[in-house]
Amino acid sequence: MSNWFDRKAEDWFGTPEKKMRLLQWLVYVTNLYIIFGIFVLIWILYGEYIMQAWNHFMKM
Repeated sequence: MSNWFDRKAEDWFGTPEKKMRLLQWLVYVTNLYIIFGIFVLIWILYGEYIMQAWNHFMKM
């Protein structure tokens, strides 16, 4: 069964260099989603405090 996956991967992605570029691109995109998710989580947990601090510093 492993040979079947290897053949399909060769058909879909081509050379090992193309596979590595695809993997690198997928890692970059995944990291962006993780970073975005962290910012969203911080905003959900502390958004009200962030807005209060922003308003406080803008009045000065």
